Amino acid sequence: MTFDQLKHFSTVAKTQSFTVAAHELFLSISALSQSISSLETELGLTLFKRSRSGAHLTAEGALLIEKAEEIMKMAEEFQTIAQAQTEKLQGHLRISTIPGPSNALLAAVFSFKKEHPNVSIELQELGPKEITEKLINEEIDVGMLVVGPSSEVNEDKFHFEPLLEGYMVAGVQAHSTLAKKPFISKKDLSRYPIILYQDAYLSQTIKQLLDHNSERNLVVKTNHTNAITQWVSSGNAITIGLDYSFQHIDGITGVKIQELKEEKVHYGWVHLKKKHINRLTDIFLETLNQEINKLLAQ
Repeated sequence: MTFDQLKHFSTVAKTQSFTVAAHELFLSISALSQSISSLETELGLTLFKRSRSGAHLTAEGALLIEKAEEIMKMAEEFQTIAQAQTEKLQGHLRISTIPGPSNALLAAVFSFKKEHPNVSIELQELGPKEITEKLINEEIDVGMLVVGPSSEVNEDKFHFEPLLEGYMVAGVQAHSTLAKKPFISKKDLSRYPIILYQDAYLSQTIKQLLDHNSERNLVVKTNHTNAITQWVSSGNAITIGLDYSFQHIDGITGVKIQELKEEKVHYGWVHLKKKHINRLTDIFLETLNQEINKLLAQ
């Protein structure tokens, strides 16, 4: 007994005609008839009643057809799984991101890597200008940015897909007096040392909020997120960032800024328009979207 014979058996049962079944299977009628006769001989059963009106299942054939189709379905599933193994994703994925809501991004990287172990992933933290430059030079596959009223993406060159909507807030020590306020004003900001990530959008935001004299409170601009976390969580300074950035950082709370409370910003991925999104990147972005949805559901 072979899988071909089971397929022949199933097709004749479905069409109730050796002629039609032979046409569907690209076989001669004699070859199909011989295959069915051989199967009947092996089983010691008559599967079809043959007549001028067609081929109809016998009682024994009717009992066996369901099992035959079940076996063929299992064989197809087996073949699909085997094919998927031979088509495992391989390659190198290059991602650059601004410091921000990294929890979903890291979760996506870990989940993607677990599902596709043959893919190597390079993840680096950069400012928006560096990210767009690397996209233009095709040094990365996809970038993660925050886009707002004062920081827009060049739509002629890039496609931006928003994933999260939020606000720019002040990051303060979780147990400080500021953390208990519903809003922080420009006046509040001017009274505290400020540590800021080296980023054009954040620099522009801080200029909107502080006058020239108050800018002296800007202690340092740095690309080291660990230093910012340490300074703020210890109460030595405050910072500014996207609200999602502070949701899962111990010791830091995000508080809305009075003058920016209505100004929405978006966090999402950006891609060079002229470059086709490859399968590797496309599957990763699907994984990232799933992780973002999990974050929003919390």
